Amino acid sequence: MEFEEAMRQASEYLIFEPRFLDPGFPQGLWFCDSAEDVAVIQTNAVCLASGASWNDLAKCQPFFEQFPYIVAVTPNSIARKALVENLRPRLPASCLYVIEDAGFQGCKTLPEYIETHGLDRLPAILCGAVELPAFGILNLADVRQRDLTKVPRTLSRFQRLDQSIGGFFAGELSVWTGKRGIGKSTVLSQLLLEAVDQGHVVCAYSGELDKAQFREWAFLQAAGPKHIVFRDDALTGKHLPSIDSMAEQMISEWLNERFWLFDLEKNTRHDLEAILCQFAYAKMRYGADVFLVDNIMSVDFDIRRDADFNRMQSQFTQELALFCKRQHVHVHLVVHPRKNTSGKNSEVTADDVHGSGDITNRADNVFFLTTHNVTSKSGEPEIRPMIMTLKNRDFGSKINQWLQFDKKSRRFYADGGDPFRPLGWDAAARQMEIQELSGNASSLPF
Repeated sequence: MEFEEAMRQASEYLIFEPRFLDPGFPQGLWFCDSAEDVAVIQTNAVCLASGASWNDLAKCQPFFEQFPYIVAVTPNSIARKALVENLRPRLPASCLYVIEDAGFQGCKTLPEYIETHGLDRLPAILCGAVELPAFGILNLADVRQRDLTKVPRTLSRFQRLDQSIGGFFAGELSVWTGKRGIGKSTVLSQLLLEAVDQGHVVCAYSGELDKAQFREWAFLQAAGPKHIVFRDDALTGKHLPSIDSMAEQMISEWLNERFWLFDLEKNTRHDLEAILCQFAYAKMRYGADVFLVDNIMSVDFDIRRDADFNRMQSQFTQELALFCKRQHVHVHLVVHPRKNTSGKNSEVTADDVHGSGDITNRADNVFFLTTHNVTSKSGEPEIRPMIMTLKNRDFGSKINQWLQFDKKSRRFYADGGDPFRPLGWDAAARQMEIQELSGNASSLPF
């Protein structure tokens, strides 16, 4: 584009005197804080026009490209900082310099500098110019080496899984899948409790459980089988699990302001923006660093056809992944399988996740929760749950973690592990003998 045309377009958003502009002059383009400074400098001097916004600079890109570099010029340190903060992200393709205090030699204004040193000495302020770092690209040699042993993380407390993937690291996204009713919500509720037990603050979006049901299940898991009794339902004869009152009070105090839940009643919108907004608030206000979205199918998407749905799911996953990295948190995302994965486990891959392949491409971990028919030590057939690692970006792990399930407390525990392992709230609790009512535990789903 010719320079005259570029100037004409830029004149809508910038103040300058066309007859004083020449890209061939050696001092580059001087970007000033005010029209007064532009009038003082004259040669290759511009500033933002009244009524224009900083975002309008993008429309002036052909004009800026005519100059070899741009210099931010103002003696006022506060205005200088604001000028740099506005120019750097909006002129990423330009070499950008800033004149620091030393260049102005103690002068508080440009007229004072000219009065003191003379107009012909004005280009000398470039001796105080410092090049700003490139915006949007990094010098790889300047990037600090990552030490995974020092990256914040949470553990699942499933020993084989933790040893294999190293834990759930801050800055990463984990996708969980498995057939409906297999126990994804249950195992992830437990992982959030484990995170709290390790000193973290958590926040969950659950589009499938109302707040009372979510609380009931989480409290049962926190209590563990030792603190649960059964009471009879007079209408159905079912034996319903209940936490003893002392344990319930202690769990409530332990979780207070450490476990947050997206309010489905007050948040009438359950879309990407609303969920991320609440997550960002929980991070900023309460220091939450472990999050759950259960599940992507319950998020409101503005769709008209299947292609839109896959695209919106992909966008949602991308935004979650960016949220993880920018906020240095870990997010667990539940996604349903794409197809019937009841066949051989060796055939289950990350491609079996429902929706666009971008979901698993953007994830750092992908886990598949399933069950198997096995023979117990006593020779009896039983159904055993298992976590399959389909993707692990850090270590390439593909291990299987066998689990057992305690129906009473809804707790999963590692094969051969301890379902009675106390969480933090129970450390100072006085030991009590819990008497169960007669009858067997009800056959609760995972």
